Amino acid sequence: MAQTPTHPSSAHLSTSHAAQYASSTFATLLHISDEQLNIQDPRFYFSSNPTDIEAEIDANIAQLTQAEHAQDYICRFPARAQWLADNYSHIPQPDYAPCGELQTYLNAVSANSISLVYASENLLSPSSFMGHAFIKLSENAQDPGHAVSFFTEVAGFNLPRIMFESLVVGKEGYFMVSPYRESLAHYKGIEGRNVYEYQLNLTEKDKQLIKLHLWELKETKIDYYFHDQNCASITLNLIAIGNPDLMAHRRDWLSPLDLIQLANQSQMIEQASITPSLNWRLRAYGASQTDEVKQSLVKQLSAGALEENAIDEHSPIEQQFLTWEFSSALNQYLLETEAISEASYTDNARSLARYDDPFDTLAVDLSDFKNPLKRQKDAQWQIGTRWNKQNDPELTATWLPASHTLKDDNRNAFSESSLELMKISVSASRDALHLDNFTLYAINSYLPYDPLFGGWSGKFSVQWDRGTDFAERDNKRLFVSGGLGLSHTVNNAVQVYATVDTELSASTDKVWGAFAIDTGLFSYFRHDVKVSLSANTVWNQYADSDFKHKASATLTYLGLEDTAIDLSAQYADMGELHEAQFNVMFRRYY
Repeated sequence: MAQTPTHPSSAHLSTSHAAQYASSTFATLLHISDEQLNIQDPRFYFSSNPTDIEAEIDANIAQLTQAEHAQDYICRFPARAQWLADNYSHIPQPDYAPCGELQTYLNAVSANSISLVYASENLLSPSSFMGHAFIKLSENAQDPGHAVSFFTEVAGFNLPRIMFESLVVGKEGYFMVSPYRESLAHYKGIEGRNVYEYQLNLTEKDKQLIKLHLWELKETKIDYYFHDQNCASITLNLIAIGNPDLMAHRRDWLSPLDLIQLANQSQMIEQASITPSLNWRLRAYGASQTDEVKQSLVKQLSAGALEENAIDEHSPIEQQFLTWEFSSALNQYLLETEAISEASYTDNARSLARYDDPFDTLAVDLSDFKNPLKRQKDAQWQIGTRWNKQNDPELTATWLPASHTLKDDNRNAFSESSLELMKISVSASRDALHLDNFTLYAINSYLPYDPLFGGWSGKFSVQWDRGTDFAERDNKRLFVSGGLGLSHTVNNAVQVYATVDTELSASTDKVWGAFAIDTGLFSYFRHDVKVSLSANTVWNQYADSDFKHKASATLTYLGLEDTAIDLSAQYADMGELHEAQFNVMFRRYY
């Protein structure tokens, strides 16, 4: 019988050292936070109580120091083996040479540079409502490297089923290591999303541990849950190897946006860069061009004959550079929409290349333009009061675990939009407590229309609503609604929109449809003030063939950290019912 080598138990370490285990790097390798297992695969642990970090360390040391298990342990858990060797003097450095597949991985993937990557939200994709986060491993800034991503597959658009599976049952999660170029092409090219790269400030030892730990997850069963085991929470766990204090933030409803903001607040980001999508480049650079210039460039590029004076050399050099950037993006757009041939695209690119030297020292500073690090956090709770002439004032409260509303500061988002998942609103009067609204899913997106590139605005929601527009009437219903329309940017501070909407509603005894026209305005003022106006007319909203007219105005102060204050008023009119309401709301982002 082989003799088990003796080793010093972790219990023999100093008290101060042992007390730090719960938040140590080894705890992050176990995916344990707040004494909870974030990975349920029993093959991932060796002790009967893995949340007892000292006991789990002892159990891992036992595997590593038993001759019959040592090499298998090293090949299966190379990061743990490395950590134990670095922290226990009697444990030799692990030898990975006998681990064929692991050695192939180590030779193929470099981790001299590790970046946190954020692909902006895609509101049309159920799996990407809130963006996507993953890490990039590379040799250096010039090396395209590899993308390491955790995700699940979402088929179809059956929202109730998707939400039930991803919140309650769990979906199968997948880890994928792929060439970074492929991920970049997918998110930027196919899905039209901006991709932000944040190079992380990590020690060489931390980089090696992250690289080795990724191998440990390859054969580990990890269920995907939308609220607490998603791409953001798993990626947080990975970068927490370099900063274990981040594990304190591994909570429910952690979003990719939350993750990059946490990394920034923890001073883990060394430098940032953005790879903008084609649609973003067209709109961002096109904003500085007049309609006349745009039309002229389209005509010239479509003919494959860019004129010598296409870029006005009498204008400031900065404006010339923006026109050049817009022309390059426009040339790519015309090719992708098959408006020009490959030959015309090449001719246009050759004509634009003559500006390479004059513009060689220029670059567009995107650090303060649509910067996701400056957006508000992706969850909020609200508390306030609502009153009218008919009733006593009511207290109101709302919890929105994800993500943002139309009243929020959207200046650093791609467009004015909202995304509300699992929102719950309640109200309380002197003698009653009511559930006012439960929103399973609601989206509004107001992308400004461009004469050249189009752009639809739209909305979709699945909700249960009590109906609080009229205190005298019970209007409980479950409904699905959607709309399509256009929005227009009047100037940098004002945007207007109009949509045509439909609704399908159901109560306990009937099902009916409704139609609506919705219009509105968003405007930003000095001192972080936002004004939202809306007016809509709905026919048959409550199955009575009446028209309901409603107008509302909200003034929001956004100048407080992680806080907003709303003052709003609305007036609703339907048949013989007329009611004005006033609301004050305090909102806290977290």
